[in-house]
Amino acid sequence: MEDNNNVIYKGLQPGTGLLNGKYVIEKMIGEGGFGITYRATQTGLNRAVCVKEYFLAGGCIRDTYAKTIHLQGMDESKFERFRKSFVKEAQTLAAMHHQGIVEVIDIFDENNTSYMVMPFIEGRSLQSIVEKNGPLAFPDAVNYIAQVSNAVGYIHERHILHRDIKPDNIMITSDNKAVLIDFGSAREFEEDKTQSHTTMVTHGYAPTEQYSRTSRKGAYTDIYAIGATMYFILTGRVPIEAAARVTEPMPEPKELNPNIPDAANRTIMKALQLKSQDRHQSISEFMDDLLNVKPSGQQPEASTGTTVLMPETPSQPKTNPTATLKTASEDSPAGIAEKKSGNVKIVALIVSIVLVLGVAAYFMFLGESSTHREAREFVPKYEKMVDRCKVLISHGSGANPEKLLEAKKLFREILDAEKKYSVEMPDVYCHLSEVGALMDPKLKEAAHDWSEQAYMEASVLQDTSMACKSYQMSLSLFDDASVRLESQMCGCE
Repeated sequence: MEDNNNVIYKGLQPGTGLLNGKYVIEKMIGEGGFGITYRATQTGLNRAVCVKEYFLAGGCIRDTYAKTIHLQGMDESKFERFRKSFVKEAQTLAAMHHQGIVEVIDIFDENNTSYMVMPFIEGRSLQSIVEKNGPLAFPDAVNYIAQVSNAVGYIHERHILHRDIKPDNIMITSDNKAVLIDFGSAREFEEDKTQSHTTMVTHGYAPTEQYSRTSRKGAYTDIYAIGATMYFILTGRVPIEAAARVTEPMPEPKELNPNIPDAANRTIMKALQLKSQDRHQSISEFMDDLLNVKPSGQQPEASTGTTVLMPETPSQPKTNPTATLKTASEDSPAGIAEKKSGNVKIVALIVSIVLVLGVAAYFMFLGESSTHREAREFVPKYEKMVDRCKVLISHGSGANPEKLLEAKKLFREILDAEKKYSVEMPDVYCHLSEVGALMDPKLKEAAHDWSEQAYMEASVLQDTSMACKSYQMSLSLFDDASVRLESQMCGCE
């Protein structure tokens, strides 16, 4: 780009000094929604470092010459809230000392933003290795997963969840060391306690509880992601996302790669169970299963039809099955009385059964309230609505918003049904929160995609008409106040 007053650089330029020249930027190596990452030189030690700058995409601009960051279309309190999270990530990592976890060696404020500094890791991510070379050999996969699991076990002991374990966040060095990076989603946790965590989802690697802000989370949350990572590096395919697996079966890894040992296939599938209680509950349990030290999930052998002979109790005399034991002569007065007594008991039993069935029938057909009967008759339709809504959510996205709009409409019908019938049948009409936990992040993600597109159409293409349509789609998916303000500023009603 020409060096004139109109030049706008998003990232810091090569040669830029930070902290009075302590760090000198070499080049930009990555960017995301919350920051820009650079390779830099730590001048005093003459070593390569990684500098991560807090920079909110779409909400910040940079002063070309002063290098300072300014807000554009973003509330300052929101910017500061995210910056505190950025600093918290750095402080969390600075307190950790483990060969499998990227270390933070410095943090500072400059240019109206914050920076963290880490050693530069020479290597490639597991994601790029598999994309280039295909699925890994089983010994290599186990080696890397064991190293990652050891690091995750370390942070779990300190009551921290990573929440974003995936192949792209695992760096492999030239000497085959696996290093876990990107702790931007990490949060403190109490095992199996309900806590409010910001929804953070990488589809295919996040379990169902991560789709909800307030669901129970624990070590099993990260274990799902480790299992999904192992699934990918051994098959080359990302597992079907948890939200879609409610209605769509996921092939076992051994179906995609027959070379996977049975023990590994068993371990991966247990780690990927949708219900958290069905997964391994700790990293040590996961590794013991993977290494076959303490195999899990083994089912009892099926019955072969062989009769098992139980030892006889010595105190009980043997009986002759062909003989009938009589306590009194059938023709004697005592025998006749006993027979009559037995007949009376049988008649009384029959009468009791008839009475019970009659009372049950009365309450079922005559004593049942009309609302309860209506609720019972509506159950099949309600269950179809719930299943259909889950399917629509799993297939909906920013590129396919019609599915989400239909799911949103169906969600309102489910809400109405639960309002009407949940008092009568609370154990049946109880899926609203479950469906909402799946739908809400999908709606927000799709709405964000459309608002970003609208912003680009308005600011870059200068096409107000197209931008308004995109803003309208974004707001129909999720009514965000800041997006509504943007649309009004763009001239949209």
